[in-house]
Amino acid sequence: MNIDIAANRTTDIALRALQLIFAIIVMGTDGYAIHVYRGHTDYVHFVYGNFYAYAGVPDAWSFLMFCAGWTFLGVIFLFFTAGISFAEHAVIGSLSVIVEVVALLSWLAGFIAVAINIGSNPCPAEENHCRLLKAAVVFGALEWLLFMITTIPTIKLVFNSARRTKISTIDTTTSV
Repeated sequence: MNIDIAANRTTDIALRALQLIFAIIVMGTDGYAIHVYRGHTDYVHFVYGNFYAYAGVPDAWSFLMFCAGWTFLGVIFLFFTAGISFAEHAVIGSLSVIVEVVALLSWLAGFIAVAINIGSNPCPAEENHCRLLKAAVVFGALEWLLFMITTIPTIKLVFNSARRTKISTIDTTTSV
């Protein structure tokens, strides 16, 4: 049974709803982990002088928060443009593909970057906020899989749709 996900409105709405729900879960878990993280100051001694270096929240955690915010906006755009015929509106079709691909690649980079931080210096395994980051990584990976499911059919639908040529309504046989 071949089901076209991008053309089936019910399946598309269900997948978009899951993408929104998972983005909200990642925002909550990652945001709380960022909130409870305590930065630290290191005293660094060099031959040429000494200074205090502050180690704050790792950048990967903030990038995962960006991915969730981007997904929230992107899914809303994709939800409202789902019923538009790509054959007649090439710009919206191209924007849909761009939004899907950027979200797909950002989730791939985001959950891998945070997964690498788990168990490292900023996130020891016994810390409470690291459990939250593990949940954020799992839901980030699931979000990436959801975008894999929706991106490929969207690309196929946009690039395989027949472009309609505009027909002129001016009668060229009329004598002047």
